[in-house]
Amino acid sequence: MTNPSRPRILVVSGSARLDSHVHEMVRIAAEAAESAAAEVQVLRLHELALPVMRNGDSEQNALAAVQTARERASWADGFILVTPEYHGSMSGCLKNWFDFLFDELAGKFAGVLAVTGGGGGDMSITAVKTSFSWCHGFTLPYHAAARGSDFSADGSLHNQSVRDRVHRVAHDVVRYAPPLRAAWEQARSLGHGVAAGVAGTHG
Repeated sequence: MTNPSRPRILVVSGSARLDSHVHEMVRIAAEAAESAAAEVQVLRLHELALPVMRNGDSEQNALAAVQTARERASWADGFILVTPEYHGSMSGCLKNWFDFLFDELAGKFAGVLAVTGGGGGDMSITAVKTSFSWCHGFTLPYHAAARGSDFSADGSLHNQSVRDRVHRVAHDVVRYAPPLRAAWEQARSLGHGVAAGVAGTHG
C-alpha cells in the first residue's frame, strides 16, 4: 500500500542481461533510497520485456507490459535510472522505455547510475539525462559509474568510493523529488498560460 507521506522512488534497471553488474547497482540504490525513508519499487526491464515502441499503435498500448511501464512511472515522484554503457550510449531497452513515456516523467526528478566496461560512463549518463530532460524532467548534476574492475568475482561492488556515490545519488533523489514535483503541480494548476511555465503545456 502506498504511503502518501513517503517519497515514491522507482529504480529502473536498464539491462537486458540476467548476469549484468547493473543489478548490483540497482540493489544498492534501492536499499539506499529505502534507508532515506522512501517507498521504493524496482522495475527490471529484462523481466518486463517491453516490445519495440510503435508510435500510435493502440493494440500495443493495451499490452500489459506497456501499461505496467506507464503505471509505474506515473506512480513515482522520482527515479534512479541505471544503465550499462553500450557503444557510447544507454542500453536499447532503457531508450525503448523512454519512448513509451512523456507526461509520466514531466516535472519529476532523477538520478543516473551507469556500469561500464572500463570507461567513465559519461556518454551513457549524458544520454540518459538528455532523454529525461526532453521529457521535461530534471536530473541531479552529478552521478555514479562503476567499471567491471569495481566488482568482485561474486558480483558484489567492492569499490567503496563508488558505493558511497550511489548512496549520495539515492539520498538526493529522495530529498529533492518531492518538493520539485510539488512545485511543478502548483505551476500546472495555474492552467495553460505562460505564467505556468513548461508545466502549463502538460494536461
